[in-house]
Amino acid sequence: MMSKVLNVMFLFVALGAAAESSISDVVVNQRWPWNEKVDVDFVLSGETSDVDVTATWDAHSEPYRLGTLFAVQPGQHRLTWDPASSPFAGKTLTGFTVAVSNASASAHNYIVVDLVNGGYEFMADVPAGGWTDAHKSSKMVFRRIPAGTYTLGEPMETFVHLEQSSPDYYAEIQNRRKVTFTSDFYVGIYKYTKAQHACLITGVAGSDFQPTGDLSYDDLRGAKPAIDWPNTAYKVVPESIVAKLRAKAGAGLVVDLCQEDQWEVAARAGTTTFWPTGGTVSETFATHTNQVNSFVAWYGSTGSTAQSAVGTKADNGWGLYDVIGLAGEWTLDATAGTTTIPARNRLPDAYTDPVGGRDCARRVLRSASGNVAATGLNELLPCRRQLADPSWQSYSTRFCIHLKPLGALTFAEP
Repeated sequence: MMSKVLNVMFLFVALGAAAESSISDVVVNQRWPWNEKVDVDFVLSGETSDVDVTATWDAHSEPYRLGTLFAVQPGQHRLTWDPASSPFAGKTLTGFTVAVSNASASAHNYIVVDLVNGGYEFMADVPAGGWTDAHKSSKMVFRRIPAGTYTLGEPMETFVHLEQSSPDYYAEIQNRRKVTFTSDFYVGIYKYTKAQHACLITGVAGSDFQPTGDLSYDDLRGAKPAIDWPNTAYKVVPESIVAKLRAKAGAGLVVDLCQEDQWEVAARAGTTTFWPTGGTVSETFATHTNQVNSFVAWYGSTGSTAQSAVGTKADNGWGLYDVIGLAGEWTLDATAGTTTIPARNRLPDAYTDPVGGRDCARRVLRSASGNVAATGLNELLPCRRQLADPSWQSYSTRFCIHLKPLGALTFAEP
């Protein structure tokens, strides 16, 4: 029989910072004796806001985050905390006090996960002086991407400026379409670095800021048949890298790989142009070449390839680095096909919350690998896709925090 978790409870309600919004009617109940879960019910009035719930108790005077609900609409809502999934499982917490606060989405533009001590903090802006080496080693930074409808793929005009252009090539990788995401999500501003990997595995921050280049999809999430997105949704094996990262993030954050359309939305940063930095299709091929060499991406013809450190080129306008160039990135999605540049699982011209193919043997890679020896810039287009067997240990990734409920997944059949 589980022990009683809360034997004394007081309530403190902190009105939030979101404009014209407030929290009221907070009620806290423990589901006892049948289990240890704690329900925090509240009413949000005013504008859609993020709602953060923290608690303190006699033996833990610093606020401990029970969880955050994102993009909460006005009305009555509930956050449920499961102590059994926390470091305090089975303990009696006396003097338990809850604080509920709300904040605008802009106050939570960034989530910074502490890979050493665990937990996370919100930030509204890039810190003065910019991100530091710690954000590439002992911490991991995620940028909020707003829900909405985005244009993905490449316009036909792009291919006028590229060598190896042909109608067949265009049809194979272009796939111009509109994709709608109904929930916000967060994407890592950097590729997963060797320093972060060392910190996650050993607890000691490394100093190598190159992207990891030898991780398989199976290393990251676990292998079939137990793990098979989207059939098993966000489930991962306990020994996997993603599971370790979730344990560090805590508070119910669903950290995982990006879906490939999430990756492209984040990479394009709201643009529909040749480069995520905003170059237009009317610019000459030579101009694009100069842009790439000077600030956009490390890739084969620059002589630096996948061995360069992350974050040394310009960001893409939404604060993400190296979305083109450097090591290729695993995504969640599966796809059919056996070629290195597969035709995409065909989707309608407009689609909502896609999750790729089901029951497919290979996984999709995004961001053409930076060690491609060819000089062709078509290797670096944001629409560029590759696929690989999930056991291949040759790639990196960029993590995502998913805010969409697990039960709300819809399937896109090939």
